[in-house]
Amino acid sequence: MVVTIETNTIDETEALFRLLKQLNIKNVNVKSENKRILPIVKGDKTIAPQDLFGIWEDNPKSLEELRGKAWKRNWNI
Repeated sequence: MVVTIETNTIDETEALFRLLKQLNIKNVNVKSENKRILPIVKGDKTIAPQDLFGIWEDNPKSLEELRGKAWKRNWNI
């Protein structure tokens, strides 16, 4: 039999373990999912995108050329 119990805090988890110890349950497996919540930070607004303008000026590509290289599909199936 499998029983799933989800807890939100460490206090709830500790209380659950204390209860299981008191009940003398021998076969207990714990699977922990450590969901790391990354903070949302604002981007660096000091970077000027104008510096990138024209980097392919000497090597122009059409949209079809870009798609052909990016997708590389094998149509000979």
